[in-house]
Amino acid sequence: MQTLGMDVTVDLSQVDPTKGLSQQTLAAACVQSAKDVLDCCAKIGYPVMIKASEGGGGKGIRRVTNAEEVADAYRQVVNEVKGSPVFVMRMVSDCRHLEVQLLADKSGRCVSLGSRDCSIQRRCQKIIEEGPVVAAPPEVVSQMEDAACRMAMAVGYENAGTCEFLYDPKTHQFAFLEVNARLQVEHVVTECVGDFNLPAAQLQARCDCQ
Repeated sequence: MQTLGMDVTVDLSQVDPTKGLSQQTLAAACVQSAKDVLDCCAKIGYPVMIKASEGGGGKGIRRVTNAEEVADAYRQVVNEVKGSPVFVMRMVSDCRHLEVQLLADKSGRCVSLGSRDCSIQRRCQKIIEEGPVVAAPPEVVSQMEDAACRMAMAVGYENAGTCEFLYDPKTHQFAFLEVNARLQVEHVVTECVGDFNLPAAQLQARCDCQ
């Protein structure tokens, strides 16, 4: 059983990877109003981030430090990314933004091709990408790569992709952020480090080539 938040619990062993979670389950794990945000914050505490799942690059995301800021922040998020599901997560300060480069094929196989650190950002836009990750111990990076691959296989993912995490250096814990289901511009960092041709590997994986 896996708790998704907002008191939603799912038995992942009963989820069909080809269909994913139901729309009702996804809706229950998100917030539908400013009141929902307040209820969520009462459980997990401040500060939090209100995020639109279809946002990016600084759009559809707001930091909230107290109850008085919730209504305006929620309104801004839903107006910036109209129609997107919105969720709330606890904010982690002084963290690192780390990511894992994945490659998965039609046979259910998934491998990590390395890790990157994209923590140096300005206005939610990545400026410098480093690889491989050195800001976390090797065993933590290995756990992160394993978690990314297990996630991809659990949902039947088929493609190159990037699984992103927040890493807390103080506790050595990491939390899932999102998956970019495509090659990102920073994939060349992984190519340089590992001597890969990721676009070619992506085509081979999609064609189920050996």
